[in-house]
Amino acid sequence: MRKIHITGGLYLSDIALGHSGRGTADKREEAFRIMDRYLALGGDTFDSARVYSDGEADRAFGQWLRSRGVARESVRYVTKGSFPPPDRMEVSRLSSAEIARDLDESLALSGLNFSDLHLLHRDDVRIPVEALVPRLDALVRTGKTRAVGVSNWTAPRIAEANAFAHANGLTSIVCSQLLFGLAQTTPAATGDLTHVVMDDAERTWYLDSALPVMCFGTQARGWFAACAAGKAPKESPKQYYDRLPENRRRLARLTVLAQALGQPMPAVLLAYVRDCGLRSSALISFSGVAQLEEALRTDAFRLAPAQIAYLERGGTAAERFDPLSATEEVNP
Repeated sequence: MRKIHITGGLYLSDIALGHSGRGTADKREEAFRIMDRYLALGGDTFDSARVYSDGEADRAFGQWLRSRGVARESVRYVTKGSFPPPDRMEVSRLSSAEIARDLDESLALSGLNFSDLHLLHRDDVRIPVEALVPRLDALVRTGKTRAVGVSNWTAPRIAEANAFAHANGLTSIVCSQLLFGLAQTTPAATGDLTHVVMDDAERTWYLDSALPVMCFGTQARGWFAACAAGKAPKESPKQYYDRLPENRRRLARLTVLAQALGQPMPAVLLAYVRDCGLRSSALISFSGVAQLEEALRTDAFRLAPAQIAYLERGGTAAERFDPLSATEEVNP
């Protein structure tokens, strides 16, 4: 896997592993096998959050490291905190005490001394960046994390926060997580208005700023896989993606391109996020090792700009990627 430079000596894999059920007791053994295989295939970036399984995802990560004898310096541990109460998403948890406590609890549960990257899981635009940036800066200065970032923050808020950080010699936001993949959706469709989705304006800003971004929703929660198999999507992906007609058109083009490349659809979906021009790490979880291995076939190919454009907008032909620079046109 390629590495995405974040800051200083910190790099993340261009495909990052989500919690993959490791916080659930009856799924832990398989989750550990998934982490074993991900590491063996060259990945080193593990995403977690204090809210995942009420901290059990953090605990399980530490248990996996110790049970496998994996050196702490060989992996990247991404933590997230300050998630609102799940039944009251409008309530922020961004005080200095809450920010520090969530990271402290993640570290205590994992048994680790620091995270490589700690993210604020949500924003509250009522709190000025002049108050939030020093709270993030304190996490780095105390050595509890190597770097800080945000999840579900808009580009203008990140830009405002970093302008303040730079002007005052404070730690800046060096990475962001938001919802992005080939399938289109909106916060209204997801039912969570605190989600930030990669729309055209956000994407332009990330291209211009070159801020690294970790993208969740890369597999559309299984919506593409279910529809391609002629099955009804589960309720969550149906709510997120079913009502937007463009997603059916993108599914048709994805099917054509995957067949032309001779690659499984999950691998092409990951490649789309990785190769779209952003400094991106595709965040994904797996239910089993076989699913992981299918998706990580993405390491065997790269999508050309014309193929990205085809997936997004269609056209008369899609280029077939060839590492030896040969191309073959495929009529959709």
